Amino acid sequence: MKKILLISCFCVFTSLLWGQKPPIVGKYWIEFKDKAQSPYCTCRPWEFLSARALARRARAGIAVVDNDLPVNPAYLDALRAKNVRIHHTSRWMNAATVITDSSGAASLRSLPFIQQITYVGRHIVPKEPKDRPLKHRIVTTNYPKAGEGADDLGYGDLQNSLLNLPLLYYAGVKGDGIWVAVMDGGFNNVDTMPFFDSIALTGRLFPGWDFVEHDGGIYESAQHGTAVLSVMSANLPGYFVGAAPHATYFLLKTEDTAGEYPVEETNWIAGAEWADSVGVDIINASLGYTSFNDTTLSHNFKQLDGKTAIGSKGAAIAATKGMIICNSAGNSGDEPWRYVGVPADAKGIIAVGAVTSASTRADFSSMGPTADGRIKPDLVAPGEQVVVAGDVGTELGLSNGTSLASPMLAGGLAALWSDFPEKTANEILEAVYQAADQNTEPDNERGYGLPNLAKAWLHLHGFWVAAQPNDAHQDAFFASNRAAGTMQFLVFSALPDAVQSISLVDEGGRVYPVTDFSVSNQKISRIWLRGLAQLPPGAYQVRVVTNQSTINLLGLFFK
Repeated sequence: MKKILLISCFCVFTSLLWGQKPPIVGKYWIEFKDKAQSPYCTCRPWEFLSARALARRARAGIAVVDNDLPVNPAYLDALRAKNVRIHHTSRWMNAATVITDSSGAASLRSLPFIQQITYVGRHIVPKEPKDRPLKHRIVTTNYPKAGEGADDLGYGDLQNSLLNLPLLYYAGVKGDGIWVAVMDGGFNNVDTMPFFDSIALTGRLFPGWDFVEHDGGIYESAQHGTAVLSVMSANLPGYFVGAAPHATYFLLKTEDTAGEYPVEETNWIAGAEWADSVGVDIINASLGYTSFNDTTLSHNFKQLDGKTAIGSKGAAIAATKGMIICNSAGNSGDEPWRYVGVPADAKGIIAVGAVTSASTRADFSSMGPTADGRIKPDLVAPGEQVVVAGDVGTELGLSNGTSLASPMLAGGLAALWSDFPEKTANEILEAVYQAADQNTEPDNERGYGLPNLAKAWLHLHGFWVAAQPNDAHQDAFFASNRAAGTMQFLVFSALPDAVQSISLVDEGGRVYPVTDFSVSNQKISRIWLRGLAQLPPGAYQVRVVTNQSTINLLGLFFK
């Protein structure tokens, strides 16, 4: 009996010895105590921030501070000496995400500069080919149309109209000069689909970086990012046009579609820091985190205070760098967990909820408040039955989710901001919040409401707006700046032909020729008059002479 027992024990021992599984490799968030003796200095910001990023901050009066400094390279070298791999770093959080097993992570505790080590999920081995090559783009000129009577926006008209974007579009305000970073799980076929020919062929589409697999291959893994990008950047007039077809787009892959772990929050931060450093103006992230594959890592409501979850802490810092950050609120509004996710709970970013075509909250749109009692979502945008790019070619589809509401708003903000490049993110957002439909009575279903971006645009220009801006009798808007000696007109029609001269006629019939003027003749025309600082105050008629006719545009009073 004793011999049998010994043999049994030996068999179990050898089975464990030879069948032992290798330790599970995971990802760990390493927070450092300081940036002591770093080779970087806030006095030399050009070493880690682009000229465009610095200009954006200077315009907003934002200083370069210690959390802008990269992680101390000596600390990273010490980690590598412990045989761990650096996944990425965070200058804002003074941290690094590393790849190692539990024993490797434990060995790091002996390093004196480490503040904290947090397990953030399994390491998922990349499955996509390394640096997947670009496909050949074949330019499409023969594409479908939305049908008889459709306007330039095509099937994008309704969703853009809910934000009152057509006014901007037909006035030629389409996002020119604004840089938008799109963080998502992948962008299948963006390198071939005709919807993106316009931004690709004019040098306004940039594959940024894959923060999941660490390569430049981002046209892979998911169609989600393709749909998100399309509602902003698509440009097939008469068929489907997005909210900001003339903006510039940087595509960043931060979501790991193979699994859900908190490491994706650190990817979000890495992507946002990359966007900040190159000089992006707006970030859209149609991403959110509450539940994970490892349920012990899932968030609970108490953590939704904007300062507990890793992703929320990073997003709150992102919002202080002069960028506009739009993040989807989440799609749990009709589930037991009905609240916004991480990092939508962060302070300073715009958590975007979804509304229907009737402007009511979509049932699935996640709600607030945050754990510390703040209103969420912040704003809402179209998110139900939204027209998006399909899987291939010129296919279109319909999709639901705050994942579409967020880029709808981000694209609208890009269009709006493009007409005021001298203004800061806060100045743009102030006008947008004032133009939201429940800005004086926000709630935790629709936040401050659905913004009227046309109203915000008119307000920023100083146009006088009637009590009912859609009144058929108001066919032109007027704005003036006495100190600058300028006037601006918005005319709700195209002028019949080229403008030859413009003059102002006072009540006594005296004519004041305007020698410095410019005209943008589109479906909604814009006229700028300059050099009027010495014009006497009074009432004037605006007279426009074209090749074929004389138009008495409107009467005005110049104070």
